[in-house]
Amino acid sequence: MAQDSVEKFLGRLITDDDFREFAKNFFSKACIEYGYTLTPAEQKILQSINFDSFIYLSNSIDRGIKRCGGNNR
Repeated sequence: MAQDSVEKFLGRLITDDDFREFAKNFFSKACIEYGYTLTPAEQKILQSINFDSFIYLSNSIDRGIKRCGGNNR
């Protein structure tokens, strides 16, 4: 299991609004472009997540640890 990739992916959903929207709409492409190596089982689980549920959490963290717009890979 690529736990490191799963954790980084989930963290990115929280800290990067642009990535979250991209992954929501183009999951496989986002994984490839951002270098997340996930097993088929991990992909299936992560694709089933309600990406919008991360918005509240994202809005509740300090902006100092969030990514600003653009493709900060």
